[in-house]
Amino acid sequence: MARRKRTGPTSERFVAETLTLIGERGGSQGVNLREVSRRVGCAHTNACNYFASFDDLLWEAFRRVLREYGEFLAQELDDSLVPEEYLRRVVASLAAFPMEHPGWYRFIGRDPLDMERIPADVLETVTRMKQWLFDIFGACTPEVPDHVARDAANVVLAYIDGETFNLINGRAVPGEDIGGRVVGNAMRLIKVLVNEDDATSGGFARTPRSYPRLALEG
Repeated sequence: MARRKRTGPTSERFVAETLTLIGERGGSQGVNLREVSRRVGCAHTNACNYFASFDDLLWEAFRRVLREYGEFLAQELDDSLVPEEYLRRVVASLAAFPMEHPGWYRFIGRDPLDMERIPADVLETVTRMKQWLFDIFGACTPEVPDHVARDAANVVLAYIDGETFNLINGRAVPGEDIGGRVVGNAMRLIKVLVNEDDATSGGFARTPRSYPRLALEG
C-alpha cells in the first residue's frame, strides 16, 4: 500500500515556491525540484514526504493555477449585466489573465506535461471550466442553436489564445493597447459567428438573466 503523503505548511510552501518560480521563469521549463527545495529551505529529498514525485508537485501547482484562473474569470461578473456586457467581461478576463500571469498561463496552456497521467480531478476541472464558457455563450445568445454557440466559443477561445501567446512571446507592437484590440476583435468575431446561421436571428439576449455559475470545488 502506498504511503499517504503528509500535508501542512511545508507542502503549501513547496506549491507556493513552485508557482513563484514558474511565474519568474515564464513557465515550468527549467524549474526543478532541487531549485524549489532551495527556495523552501530544505533538502529536495524532503519533498518525498509530501509529493510522490516532481510531476505530482507540478500537478498540484496546476490545480492552484486553475483555481486562480477560474476566480479571475468570475470576479467582474454580475447577474444585473445585460448579456452582451456579461460576455464582454468574460472575454476581457480571458485576455487579461495571460497578460497578468504569462508564466502561469504558459504552464497550463503550452508547457509539455504527461497528459496520459493527468489526474482525474484536474481533467474534471478543465472540462468543467470549458463547459462553463460554452454555457455562458449559450446563455448570452439564447436564439442561437447550441452547436453554433459552442463553435463560436471554440473559435473565440482559439483567437484569444493565439493573440495572448504572441504577446507572451514578445511579438507585440510597443505601446499598443493589446487588451483593447483583442477584446474588440473577439466581440466582433462573436457577432459574426452567432449570426452566420440563416435559420436563426442570432444576436445577444436583451435583458439581464441568471447566468451559469462556475463551481471549482466539489
